[in-house]
Amino acid sequence: MTETDKSQPYYSYSRYLTEHYGGPLHRVPIDLGFGCPNRDFDGTGGCTFCPADGARARQTIHADSIEDQVREAIEFARRRYGAKRFIAYIQAFTGTFAQASEQRRTYEQILGLFPFEAVSIGTRPDCLPTSTLDFLEELNQRLEVWVELGVQTSHDRTLERINRGHDWGSSEQAILALHQRGIKVIAHVILGLPGETASDFNATAERLAKLPIDGIKVHNLHVISGTQLAQEYQQQPFPLLHEFDYCDHLIEFLRRIPAHIPMVRVQTDTPDVELVGPQWSMDKGQFLDTLIQHMRWRRYQQGDLVGDAKETVIENEAVKTEDGSITFWSSYFKEHYHTTVGARSEAENKYLSPSAIEERLANTDVRLLDVCFGLGYNTIAACKLAEKLESGHLHVVALEIDRGAVGDAAALTEDPFAKQILTALYQDAKYHGEKFSIKIIWGDARHTIEKLTTGPSFDFIYHDAFSTQKSSELWTVDFFRKEHSVLSKRGKLLTYCASLPARAGMIEAGFHVGNTPAFGRTRCGTIATIDKTDIELPLETQEVETIRSTTKGIPFRDPHGTTSNREILRNREQAVTAFKAGQL
Repeated sequence: MTETDKSQPYYSYSRYLTEHYGGPLHRVPIDLGFGCPNRDFDGTGGCTFCPADGARARQTIHADSIEDQVREAIEFARRRYGAKRFIAYIQAFTGTFAQASEQRRTYEQILGLFPFEAVSIGTRPDCLPTSTLDFLEELNQRLEVWVELGVQTSHDRTLERINRGHDWGSSEQAILALHQRGIKVIAHVILGLPGETASDFNATAERLAKLPIDGIKVHNLHVISGTQLAQEYQQQPFPLLHEFDYCDHLIEFLRRIPAHIPMVRVQTDTPDVELVGPQWSMDKGQFLDTLIQHMRWRRYQQGDLVGDAKETVIENEAVKTEDGSITFWSSYFKEHYHTTVGARSEAENKYLSPSAIEERLANTDVRLLDVCFGLGYNTIAACKLAEKLESGHLHVVALEIDRGAVGDAAALTEDPFAKQILTALYQDAKYHGEKFSIKIIWGDARHTIEKLTTGPSFDFIYHDAFSTQKSSELWTVDFFRKEHSVLSKRGKLLTYCASLPARAGMIEAGFHVGNTPAFGRTRCGTIATIDKTDIELPLETQEVETIRSTTKGIPFRDPHGTTSNREILRNREQAVTAFKAGQL
């Protein structure tokens, strides 16, 4: 087992296999041809989400006999993964939909084809009669038997809506019956079924956590062409979970599952030609990296809401800046959060003063969007100003991906005012003062800013992301368009950054762009507005021409809102090369 496996914030299946079998077991998917009790004799009907092939494995789709399926699947796994040890996996349709005598004959045939170390059987909660349980208990004496139970959800209204053919009580009874026989149970769950919300997903997790399950498979709903659900979706579309939506819901689901239960799967894939939606731009590896990193940033772990939380450890080391305030060094981005000239001074000189927020607060209420809250200096300085003025009320919405940094800042700051605010935000994601209120939204700002598009617009945006080379995701034309959409007509966006690609992106997004006074370095900061008259220090003519006519003015792009920093930088380099070749 690698250090990466041990440090994952959830109990991965690969780690479980290493701990219990000494190494990986590769699955050999098999279709027994038993069919499904929820389908008609001609194969129609059944669950609305299930395709005609009953989710048969792609690598054996053309193999007819069980022998051919086993041979082709093993050859595929050996060739692609270097696999040496295997588990027989009864994947398609319902693996127990036959008389016990036929099940016995078929499973004996499978076990005679290869020395499998375990067998995993996919089935339904309503397809486990006593005779089948007797057989599985007997088989479990020879090799380890797992039953993968299609639970899908704990809500009867949804089970009826998707024509599942059983209720939640059937799942409970099946889990208990299998457990009493000493047979391990994997619960299969789908997040994002029609009509369900976050509270429904969490309730399913909480109910499963109270039952004796031994593993969980969970994935977001895929609408597959040719299914009843696809017809329904095309006639009347319903919300589907995209990458960051599913990541957020999955994290909350995992937090409610005890830490000793392995997550056999946390995502699925469907061939593009068969997938109606959702259309993701992340591949499986990118999504797993995103899930793990977001859990680490938020300091969440599997089971931390059911008593399995580990002790929180301060991970960031305070770095004293020249004005006496502290900043952190980000080991992920390889940069300090602030200029070492002064974190507190930077907030005043790069954000508060050039935005003239004091003048606005003296006359009216103000809405501030703090993009990349970090250690909170920009927001806290604005809140102190609101308290001092005793006039307008300040409403702050903050976007931050790293909850841990906020928690560490709360622990290490020597400012009582800041400590109280940061502690509340870390614990509850909100704080209310006498003259101000703060709400923080955890997650990737490219996604979380979309939650604000239907609400009131903002008077100011303080954009304080890491540099363009470390966090280009938040310096793209596409992200600036999102910021433009939530800013009021006389609103102002302030940032420390004067990068030409970033400024080019702001201009393309519809902003007027100008300079703000320099602080902590020779280059000035940037102000971007919707109304041109709000620019006091416009860009020099030469800089405008450079942006318009040279490669320095090629902006960063992220049309899907999920592209990695490395890919965005690489794509821009390709655009620069194309420009030089006269192709742009």
